[in-house]
Amino acid sequence: MSTAEIASAGERAVLERVRSQLARVTEPHGLVIGIRTLEPPVWQSEPEQRIDERPVRIAACPSVLAVLDALAGADRAGVTVLLTDQPESELGDAVLARLHRGKLLEADRYTLLGDLLDARTLDPRIRAESWLVDALIALAGAEALPSVTGAAVSRRRAVGLVAAARLGVDPEQQDLPGLVAVFDETAVRSGWRVLGEAERAGLVTHLEELHGRGAGAVATLAQQRDDVLAELLVAAAITAAPASETRAAIALGGFTQSRFPTPRPTPADLTAAGRAAVEHTRRATSARVSQQIRRAEALLDELDAAAVATYSDVLPRGFGERLAHAATSLEAPALTALEAHVEARAQQHRVSRVRAALRLQRWLDTRPTADYRTTGEALAHHARELAWVDRALAQVRAGDADPRVAAVLTRVAAQAGPARTRFDSAFVARLAVAPDTPAESLAVETLLPTVVGPLAHTRGVLLVVVDGMSGAVAGDLAERLTDHRSGWTEIVRSADGGREAVLAALPSETRFSRASLFLAALSVGGQSDERAAFAAHPFWPPGGAVLIHKAGLAPRNGGDLGPELETALAPAEGSPRVIGVVLNAVDDALGKGRQSIDPAWRPQDIPGLPQLLDRAATAGRVVVLTSDHGHVLEHGSQLRNHSGGGARWRPATEPVGPDEVMVAGPRMLSGDGRAVLAATDGLRYGARAYGYHGGATLAEVAIPLLVLLPPGVDVPPGWRQTRGAPEWWTGAAATPASEPAPAPRSAETTKTRKKPSAQGEGLFARPAPAPRPARRSGRGAALLASPIFQAAHAEMPANRVPAPAVFAAVVDALVKAGGRLPSAAVLAAANSPGRNPRGLVTAMGRVLNRDSYAVLTPVDGGRAVALDLALLDEQFPPKRS
Repeated sequence: MSTAEIASAGERAVLERVRSQLARVTEPHGLVIGIRTLEPPVWQSEPEQRIDERPVRIAACPSVLAVLDALAGADRAGVTVLLTDQPESELGDAVLARLHRGKLLEADRYTLLGDLLDARTLDPRIRAESWLVDALIALAGAEALPSVTGAAVSRRRAVGLVAAARLGVDPEQQDLPGLVAVFDETAVRSGWRVLGEAERAGLVTHLEELHGRGAGAVATLAQQRDDVLAELLVAAAITAAPASETRAAIALGGFTQSRFPTPRPTPADLTAAGRAAVEHTRRATSARVSQQIRRAEALLDELDAAAVATYSDVLPRGFGERLAHAATSLEAPALTALEAHVEARAQQHRVSRVRAALRLQRWLDTRPTADYRTTGEALAHHARELAWVDRALAQVRAGDADPRVAAVLTRVAAQAGPARTRFDSAFVARLAVAPDTPAESLAVETLLPTVVGPLAHTRGVLLVVVDGMSGAVAGDLAERLTDHRSGWTEIVRSADGGREAVLAALPSETRFSRASLFLAALSVGGQSDERAAFAAHPFWPPGGAVLIHKAGLAPRNGGDLGPELETALAPAEGSPRVIGVVLNAVDDALGKGRQSIDPAWRPQDIPGLPQLLDRAATAGRVVVLTSDHGHVLEHGSQLRNHSGGGARWRPATEPVGPDEVMVAGPRMLSGDGRAVLAATDGLRYGARAYGYHGGATLAEVAIPLLVLLPPGVDVPPGWRQTRGAPEWWTGAAATPASEPAPAPRSAETTKTRKKPSAQGEGLFARPAPAPRPARRSGRGAALLASPIFQAAHAEMPANRVPAPAVFAAVVDALVKAGGRLPSAAVLAAANSPGRNPRGLVTAMGRVLNRDSYAVLTPVDGGRAVALDLALLDEQFPPKRS
């Protein structure tokens, strides 16, 4: 029988002790080894053993006489081992003289452990925990422990060795969500359940020391239930409910009593364990996890607590309830809770539609009024505000499968749609009497000489014309392209940081407006005319220009762009100063229906655009992203049959009817210079499609203009960073609508404009005027009144932190939004559009984040900013009246 087969740890200790002594003896024949036992000696195994191929006889000697008898019968050819509890003083010198080393040797489980581990030292505290000694002996005998030969083994290390062997992973290398994943494995749970009570309790204590009491709840649940993850997701939903939720309280009692023995975990313990399970589901998306999530919903039903699912960040039912609540309330905190659900990423289109409804409601709350003095004023207003309205309207009109959500989207669209139409009506009245080329704003025929040409004199330019791109689509693209991860920066010419729009040729169709763009004159032409004229313009700097249409983008020979384009974009000497490229994705989508599925646009939705941007960034080219006209989407339009025109215009052969406008003059390039255009987005003259263009609405006639700087490129003279989205879009503040933004100054006026004063060296050395702090009464004012804040702010150099009024404005905006805002909205609240949001948050954090407690932090990769309201009150307690 081998040593590993000996059942008793005490007997194993004896054999290991004998083995260690035999290794030190050259000639063991007739050797007698005496071993002291603490209790009367008993040997239950076979007395005849073989140790390292040597015969050994074990004799249990409960008395001195038994010892003498054993000595008399000692095998002269083998080894005799005497086990006795008699003291050496009773045995006498004559007996001791016959024993190996002249004394009785110790042999217990602890000495066995030392022999098995062969460690340099063992923490004495290990001896006091019999479960730990037994576990280490069993695992070492099974060769299930890593070598610790020559090492000093502490108690923590010893427990860690046992835990790692039993769980299959080192718990010190895991976090609590990782521990949930471990116990969710069937093999781990099976092994966990067969452990002795003492060992299991000791390991639970170790896990709680590492990961908190929530780890104990996870481990105990694994002993009782099979689907650990599903059970913990139920716990997460129940414990996330507010204290006033009686259904959750009843469910919690039923859950703990049916799943845990006494003492049962506290609600705080279950909260920690549940949150860890939720985090595990975020990390481990698989078919099995999806099944466990559905199982959790069934478990909630068994507890008669289905309604509690709304408090879950994971359960699908919770997402549906949160979606409905966010829609019916149209409040920022409800939307924040919706976005926290794991389903929000997979169903982002549904979240976007509710968010769009909230934004439109904010816009309506500003009581927008439509009154334009010029077409240029209307174009600027569209670029700075109405394009965002169009984005939101496209989202809400896409609807939702949930009747509760669909009803809200329908209602908001019914309110916002007519309000938006009033602006088109005001615009078409000005368009009907507009001159050929407006002096106060950009037109499609003046874009190249006024914007692209001057930029090209500073550095190389990539002009990307996305055929049919509206201001709404451009806004989607800009939001993603200027994300902090991309490194692109949007710049504008306007002194107030607002975007510009470009007036299209009429009708707003490709054959009229795109030709006018590339020919830099109101013209009708095809691709060959466009290429020839584009290259021959006299306003280009040395290096010239080249124009490439869709066919030139086709990849060849392993490249992802056409060879002509690859050559032109290569950052080499002699490459064209201006490269123009035409992309047709948006115009094509109007017929194929891509926007009927998802109205949002991402750069990857436009084939060729990501590759072009990548090449431009490498070469350091400024990117001018524009179009030749915009479009409107189908949402229940009226058909008026006419021939000889387009989808949104007709010849002026019949009188003007409702929702139509007659336009005549040099800008009208069709037929005899006059035509009737659709004046609202609810009218068409041709076959039904997913979208149309050619009409007179701002969405079709106001061409978007985005100018993007690649990473590391300085802002050109006369340009500045854009101020971003309107306040009602970001949620920074809802203010009554002001007069429409004035149009940008003409090129002639721009030449005489004074240069802005230089900024100081420090981040806040010469700040822009801060928001006025007068008569503040919100949380921001309370912060400024706090002596703790005043002292912390006074300690910092003036050029290292913003003015106190900035703190008040940002805090008030975040509090109003429920503690979270997009970075652009925070910058707007601080009156610092165009700044690096991380710089502002870092500077404010020097005061607010006392003792490394994060009151104000960037989240979502820097795209948003979060304010911990409870921590703000704790760190800077408001004065109580």
